[in-house]
Amino acid sequence: MNMKRFSLQAKSILILLILLVQPLLFAEKTPVENLYRYKLENGLELFVMENDSAPLVYIEIAVRTGAVSQTPENAGLFHLYEHMMFKGNDKYKNQKEVTAALNKLGVSDWNGTTGIDRVNYFFTIPSNMAKEGMDFWSHAIRNPLIDEKELENEKSVVLSEITADESDPGAIMRGGLWKNLLSESPWRIDPSGKPDTVKNATRDDLIAIQKTYYVPKNAALFVGGDVKHEEIYKYAKEIYGGWENSKETAEILKIKCPTKNPVLSDTKLVFADPRSSGDFTRVSFYLRGPDGESDADDTYGADVWGYLLADPSSDFSKAFVSDKDLQIPDADYVGAGYTTFRASGVISVSAAMLSGGSLSEEDKAIIFLETARKVTEEELKGKKDFSKEKIESASRRIEDSRVYELETAEGFLSTLSSIWSSCGADYFFDYEKKIASIKTEDVTDFIEKYVKAKPGVLILTVSPDYFKSHKAELEKKGWKEITAENAFWWKDN
Repeated sequence: MNMKRFSLQAKSILILLILLVQPLLFAEKTPVENLYRYKLENGLELFVMENDSAPLVYIEIAVRTGAVSQTPENAGLFHLYEHMMFKGNDKYKNQKEVTAALNKLGVSDWNGTTGIDRVNYFFTIPSNMAKEGMDFWSHAIRNPLIDEKELENEKSVVLSEITADESDPGAIMRGGLWKNLLSESPWRIDPSGKPDTVKNATRDDLIAIQKTYYVPKNAALFVGGDVKHEEIYKYAKEIYGGWENSKETAEILKIKCPTKNPVLSDTKLVFADPRSSGDFTRVSFYLRGPDGESDADDTYGADVWGYLLADPSSDFSKAFVSDKDLQIPDADYVGAGYTTFRASGVISVSAAMLSGGSLSEEDKAIIFLETARKVTEEELKGKKDFSKEKIESASRRIEDSRVYELETAEGFLSTLSSIWSSCGADYFFDYEKKIASIKTEDVTDFIEKYVKAKPGVLILTVSPDYFKSHKAELEKKGWKEITAENAFWWKDN
């Protein structure tokens, strides 16, 4: 036997085997059945979920940016840029061609959103069009034309959305909250942005956004449905492999999180809500919480704490209901929770109180806050609400809610995308294991660090009639009204 010939044959077979299984070698194992994770050489993350229940595929491209990346000078440009994604690119030269391409793909519904931590674009199409769908988003996200005329037209659309917020009660109240609770940088939780910035935006401004943030190291592709992960990975390499990062990329991978102590003493705000019938008064107390960027380990205890206090049988809920001055009908009218964001985590405790009674609504709000602090102190001593059994029960409820939320490929990938943007994919995959490992001391450590005796923002929501008749008294007691004129940070200038 010719040993040299045998050696060459064996080597050729080995190379062939490597080539055949190469796509599989790049797939990272995930704890989720039929979910595959890849990372291209340029840093783009790819998540593929196989689900052949229907001949459809959900495709989403997400960028880890949004309000969180804004400065006072560019707030609003990320939202404006999102709108320009559908106005033409290097392959489809205008909106008409973009719409025609979407129709050809069989898109029934498509959209893009600009949120606090994420900008994303998505649609569901027939699964035999998966490659074409991935290609569509590649041209849209990498090479938008940003035509000057289209830009001027789209400015009007975005400005009209900002104007609508100025008269929306919910937006006004949120604006007042963010301005006071996140006073250091309220623009980083306001995706709408500043009207003058949008009005004066140039094509160069949007190109700067694109070059800095719309890069593969800051993006992820989510594909789920009747597909094979090896094939999707092959398409991704072919379509997105040549996408390059820019020299500005390194500056955006980490961000500075705002202070955890934004207010030195309690801030009391009152909002006359035109939607209120006057039958109920709502009171809410807000604190800064852990951030996904810098405090991920603290978020698990925060989530369990929220579920524990949501239990109607908890001492926390009972304390509010048993105080007859507060006029809270039952435990279902009391709530507490924590919302995870990349750099603006928020803790809240709230209640709906029947209006009227022997005390004014503002005095009841103060009693509510005093009760919350008193019960917090008592819970830290007795820890009845944080027993091993109750924590295990809360962990199971959290897991059950995730199962329901993640039933479909679209729902699953959309949730994964959201958490990827604020905390990273590893956080998503490790979540249930971390929650299951939470102990009493993890919850109490969270309370000591973020809740106990911490000053925050107290918001009392009343009917316009009540506010009008009690305005002088409210002002005398130190309550500041939230209005459309003072709620939005950008109106200060």
